[in-house]
Amino acid sequence: MFPLIRPSGHRRYVDGGCVYCPLRERDVEVDLCAGCQSMIEIDLQAKLPFVRCRPGPTPATLMRMWT
Repeated sequence: MFPLIRPSGHRRYVDGGCVYCPLRERDVEVDLCAGCQSMIEIDLQAKLPFVRCRPGPTPATLMRMWT
């Protein structure tokens, strides 16, 4: 059976144009999320704007981030 409502466990809420980045372990501007491979969804029009990310970093993302 498929869930009717998406789980919000990986939502990161936007505050003042910034959101917590689990890869960088700090707040970043939402613009950086657009190019991230871990980003699933950005909804800035919602009542509480949020960014949804995949759980945990992928090795390719870490290599790109640190090189």
